[in-house]
Amino acid sequence: MHTVDPDSLETFAQIAIEECGSPAETAAIVARSLVSADLVGHSSHGVVRLPYYANQIDEGSLDPTALPSVEEAGLFHQIDGAGAFGQVTGRRAVELVTETAAEYGVGVVGISDSGHLGRIGEWADYVADEGYLFASWVNLQGGAQRIAPPGTADRRLGTNPITFAVPSFGVLPFNLLYDGATSQVAHGKIIERDGSGERLPTDWTITETGGPVEYATDFEDHVGALLPLGGKATGHKGFGLATMTELFAAIVGGGPVSTEPEQSWVGNGAAFVAIDPTVFTSREGVKDRISALSQYLRSAEPIEADGEVLLPGEPEYRIARDRREAGIPIEDAVIENLQAFADNLGIRQAFPETL
Repeated sequence: MHTVDPDSLETFAQIAIEECGSPAETAAIVARSLVSADLVGHSSHGVVRLPYYANQIDEGSLDPTALPSVEEAGLFHQIDGAGAFGQVTGRRAVELVTETAAEYGVGVVGISDSGHLGRIGEWADYVADEGYLFASWVNLQGGAQRIAPPGTADRRLGTNPITFAVPSFGVLPFNLLYDGATSQVAHGKIIERDGSGERLPTDWTITETGGPVEYATDFEDHVGALLPLGGKATGHKGFGLATMTELFAAIVGGGPVSTEPEQSWVGNGAAFVAIDPTVFTSREGVKDRISALSQYLRSAEPIEADGEVLLPGEPEYRIARDRREAGIPIEDAVIENLQAFADNLGIRQAFPETL
């Protein structure tokens, strides 16, 4: 494990993205987003994605120069991502949804044909910081299928994350935020281990024999599938959520659903919703509810002597606080992949020093 300075990592990421053909403004947005994921401990959506994005650019499924376009109608908007970096599309989406909520009390944005939207929690936090409730459903428009329906090992759905956020209005030093794939883990957790030789946890995946996929390299070679959230015991719940997310994102976003195994991947689709809570109550009403609920939840007696109850969004807040001071830890295999990536681009001199 190596440790990297966040600012140096962001500088490297921006240089790399520019070398892949992006204008400086786009590269800055994407780099900031990737490193913010590493800062909060979700490295599956961090700089590990750089080679993945570069491959998409080479294949033509990601346009590093594209910008999203917007079709609007009052409190409803649809964004055509045009194959642009998802971080650019995501930022435009949350700007629109908060502007609309400020005017109408609610805003709805549908997204189609976006590049990988990154960590959706980033967009949820943005909306909550503006003082609004947030909910989203994201699909992969029929491509990048990795979740198997319960009782099978056939890939049929993407990892389809669901995200919610509630602004804390200063009651807590962080917003309450849930952001999770509807599979046992996000695909990025597999990517992180690709080439490491580390065995995958046995409750993440399933093969046609009923056993797990042993190594990330095998999974990336299309062996097996991710189990839906809940695993073998209660995976019907995660599968239900993944199916509903597939439809919400496709209907509101105006994109396709998963219909065939070899469906061409054209990026993320999504439905983003922002709601002004003061339409229904006051800021004090929100604060009172958060204060009362958080105190009650924290009063639960931990089983372990050093245990404690952490609220949704609190682990990320604590990790980011620590990593801003101590640096971002990155797995050895990821460092090696990024260094090889830097060599291929001819920017090894920009690679940050590691500790």
